[in-house]
Amino acid sequence: MAEKLILIIDDDEDIIEMVTLLLENEGYKISSAYNVERGIEMIREEKPDLVLLDIMFPEKKTRGFEAAAQIKELHSDLPIFAFTAINREYSFDFSKEEIQADEFINKPVATEKLLELMKKYI
Repeated sequence: MAEKLILIIDDDEDIIEMVTLLLENEGYKISSAYNVERGIEMIREEKPDLVLLDIMFPEKKTRGFEAAAQIKELHSDLPIFAFTAINREYSFDFSKEEIQADEFINKPVATEKLLELMKKYI
């Protein structure tokens, strides 16, 4: 089986580094982008098997929500995991359907849950 490519789109270097180490140890190939624009370019160029997408970026509070919609327009079958601490910082509720994510992964990352969900999708 070919090595699966995971794209991490997150503005937090520490999160990217931690998740990269975790997933590389599990045999995944990792690419990363620190902003949505570069992440969208990388999806077009690299065609990842799954995207871990931060929901909140400093440049615009809803940017991750918009990015998920753009990604689904490009590749409707590409799994997106919303990577977020939003449930602790903000008072509004949203569903996977509202942001077009397949799953939510809370920060800090629950390693076993992330790996279990990834195996379900790829």
